Amino acid sequence: MFAKFIDFILAQRLFVLIMTAALVGFGWRAAQQLPVEAFPDVQDVQVQVITQMAGQAAEEVERAVTMPVERELSGVPHQTQLRSVTIAGLSVVTLTFEDGTDDYFARQQVLEKLQNVSLPPGVQPGLAPLSTAVGEIYRYVLDAPPGMPASEVRAIQDWTIRPALRSVSGVADVVTFGGVLREYQLSLDPMALARYGISIDQVRQALAANNANAGAGLLRRGDEALAVRGIGLVTRPEDLGRIVVASKGGKPVHASDLGEVIIGHAPAAGSVAYNGRDDVVEGIVQMSKGANAALVVAAVRDNVEQLNKTLPPGVHLNTIYDRTDLIAHTVHTVLENLVVGATLVVAVLILFLGNWRAALIVAAVIPLSLLVAFILLDARGIPANLISLGAVDFGIIIDSAVVLVEALLVRNSLREPGAPRRSPRKTLRETLLSLGHPILFAKAIIIVAFLPIYTFQRVEGKIFTPVAFTLSFAMLGAIILSFTLVPVLLLWTMHRHPLQEKHAGWLATLQEHYRRLLQRALGARKLVFGLSLAVLVATVALAPMLGSEFLPKLDEGNIWLTMGLPASATLERTQLVEREVRRILRSYPEVTTVVSHVGRPDDGTDPKGPNNIEMLAALAPRGEWRFADKESLISDMSDRIHLIPGVSTNFSQVIEDSVEEALSGVKGEIAVKVFGPDLETIGTKSREIAAILGTVRGASDIEAVPIGGQSELDITLDRESMGRLGVNVADVNGALQTVLGGMAASSYYEGERRFDVTLRLREESRASAEQIGALPIMAPGGASVPLSSLARITVRQGPSRISRETGGRVASVKANVVGRDQASFVAEAQEKVARQLELPPGYSITWGGQFENQQRAVRRLQVIVPAAVLLIFLLLFWAFRSVRQALLVLGIVPFTLVGGVAALAVAGLHFSVSAAVGFIAVAGISVQNGVIMVEQMIENLREGARLNDAAIDGAAGRLRPILMTALMAGLGLLPAALSHGIGSETQRPFALVIVGGIVSATAFTLLLLPLAFPLLREDKEEE
Repeated sequence: MFAKFIDFILAQRLFVLIMTAALVGFGWRAAQQLPVEAFPDVQDVQVQVITQMAGQAAEEVERAVTMPVERELSGVPHQTQLRSVTIAGLSVVTLTFEDGTDDYFARQQVLEKLQNVSLPPGVQPGLAPLSTAVGEIYRYVLDAPPGMPASEVRAIQDWTIRPALRSVSGVADVVTFGGVLREYQLSLDPMALARYGISIDQVRQALAANNANAGAGLLRRGDEALAVRGIGLVTRPEDLGRIVVASKGGKPVHASDLGEVIIGHAPAAGSVAYNGRDDVVEGIVQMSKGANAALVVAAVRDNVEQLNKTLPPGVHLNTIYDRTDLIAHTVHTVLENLVVGATLVVAVLILFLGNWRAALIVAAVIPLSLLVAFILLDARGIPANLISLGAVDFGIIIDSAVVLVEALLVRNSLREPGAPRRSPRKTLRETLLSLGHPILFAKAIIIVAFLPIYTFQRVEGKIFTPVAFTLSFAMLGAIILSFTLVPVLLLWTMHRHPLQEKHAGWLATLQEHYRRLLQRALGARKLVFGLSLAVLVATVALAPMLGSEFLPKLDEGNIWLTMGLPASATLERTQLVEREVRRILRSYPEVTTVVSHVGRPDDGTDPKGPNNIEMLAALAPRGEWRFADKESLISDMSDRIHLIPGVSTNFSQVIEDSVEEALSGVKGEIAVKVFGPDLETIGTKSREIAAILGTVRGASDIEAVPIGGQSELDITLDRESMGRLGVNVADVNGALQTVLGGMAASSYYEGERRFDVTLRLREESRASAEQIGALPIMAPGGASVPLSSLARITVRQGPSRISRETGGRVASVKANVVGRDQASFVAEAQEKVARQLELPPGYSITWGGQFENQQRAVRRLQVIVPAAVLLIFLLLFWAFRSVRQALLVLGIVPFTLVGGVAALAVAGLHFSVSAAVGFIAVAGISVQNGVIMVEQMIENLREGARLNDAAIDGAAGRLRPILMTALMAGLGLLPAALSHGIGSETQRPFALVIVGGIVSATAFTLLLLPLAFPLLREDKEEE
């Protein structure tokens, strides 16, 4: 079968060239279409249910909204986790689904279940946009002329800019943050209400009933049909004041008699500051899940350019964050590493092959195999990212072609002087047929070695599965090209130029010294084996000292600082602290731009209170820094910020922060959760855990996420007093919600814009608890009584934030780790918490965050790696038909640990999942080199060589291809291993392990295999 395939390729050379041209065309198209991400989207399939219930305390929202929604959604198919966050006026319930669940199926199931939830009147749950934690791709602020009202700037954003950007393909939503939301308000005078004997509900009903249009069908007029309309909409603010609320003594009581109609603004949920400007309007563009970030941002930028031409004079969209900047930095890092790696590989080819034509033929496989990978990645819908592209090792990809070309050069050089010249086609055919079996088996072994990566789950699966696919697809392309295009190019070249092995004196000398080394080692075989084993044992013993973590941090080129004030802090107090912190950050020359968020956006997508501050600091290039590294810069910032009393901090990055919160619900690398029914108890225990974590070396940014501390004005109704006057609870609560919370009574239209018409008690009449107690409540008989006569008004502390998970309440403690590996930190922390913390019956704790991801990946590897090793053994046995020879080749794999661990130790890196993937890859490479050497030894035996001679000659004969493949594999990733550019952090452990592992694996392969082969060789009878 294989022989017929080779004959076809050599006979149909033009067909091969045409198919190669087609490959280039389709590959280039796929490369243009393939989404490129700075960091893979690791978020699980999630659906968020957002419900706003304005004016209600956290406990009321939990009871009336969160718990009914949770109960109904607890049975959604394929759901793995259900958690929620409830704050004043807002409920956010998050459902996590199994990997592979279709997003639209999950959203449809949630929508169906929500139809059965019974919620208070006027409360309507909705789904968050179909975006992810890495979906924030573009941010801008609005520049406006000094005289433009703040409410007009916000209106331009809401009614002009946001709809235009939402229409861009790939944009899930545009979140508006900050600014002043315009309202037309009837500011009521409580004394006027009491004087006229009019209830607040009467005013609300009057505004709603006297501001509407109506349709009355069609009226025929001859051959013409007239649409009949009743026009009753208010067209001027003054018309609101002319609405008649009631009639007293035959005289109308207008709305203006009860209060003043003003153009005001809704209570702010949050604010945004930008550099030196304290209050701006920001737009956050969220990308739809699975879209191409580069293409979406490009379309958004084009739309922004068009908008800037059409906006009112002086209004301009100013870009403050663009995801493609990070993509450009990371792509530059990857391309630089790939180009340097490819150059080094080509240099090795020319050096060892001694023939630039042969070297270029092999080098042609590099770009073409990448195009094959791009085509297959695009077909499977797998986006490329920094980690998957950075893992591409050209040395691994082209080693099949290298072995083939090297063997052809040797075969061409073996012709005796004066002997007739053999047919190039016949020589090439023999070479292909002799090497087809070992090459295919070697590549199959490498691909099987990637099997554990394909089984990763959740975060680690989304990060590293693209790596395995990219490498496997590229190697598949290289194998196909090695047996199609490479033979065609070789045959074409051989007809015009001799392709023969050139004598290289340095290589001959190296082979001779290698032979002597092996001959001397044969006499001290036990010593060599003993020393090698001792080195391996020492490596395994010292490896735990490296420490371990889930993944190194990807430097995004920014700082995302989250701070919290006491829960009872007002928005104005938080803004004062924000200004001071912003001043501190802007004083650093390393910081180019600062954007601050206080509170939350109005749409409820981010459940934060007015005490919360989030700041984005864009950083200058590293070459302009005064600090040695980012940790030193953050440490200095933290010291200065903590001089402000009562402020807790968490330093992170934009994508990292969003991902951590999406995965665990907590902003921090390590999350400890306390489960239990009583809020006060779990809050106390979370603070105790935070204190214990503070004693663990390496702990940073420790905080027990506050639960209580929200000051409340409780108005407890007296049912006896209300009963005597015939006043209902609904009457009092309705009045409170309307005049204090600002309930919308109607709408006011300005062209296409729509604004709420709200009722509020005038500000000077609701500035204190005493004034609220004087609020007039109308009794059925027309009498007006103050609220204080119907209720007891007190101030107390209540919960500010209620978190729930798996149906119960939970309190969280978050922490980051600095100057230490995560695994040892968590181990020490768990031991201290278990020893010092006492939990009441019915309470429990769990540990999560990145540590949880690491533990899950390790457990998976403990099962899958042995299975992959067994499969590799089966392939080796199938190749050699010998258990001993299969074990001989497999026995070299552990020695990759020596170089890999040493490389990590020298670089000062911890063992991570990225490093584990590197060890998996280098194991396959080491097996491949062993196969190449053992195949040659067996061939020597078939030709009648003695056992020791067959081993030494086979090792010396395969020295060049083994050194070539090892050098190419190592040098191909050396630039990535040494890189310190933005985005290099996640690929460095992978590259370092491969480079170091190849060095040690090659050294021990060249030394141990020739010595062990004679001992483990079975004779024909045993076989």
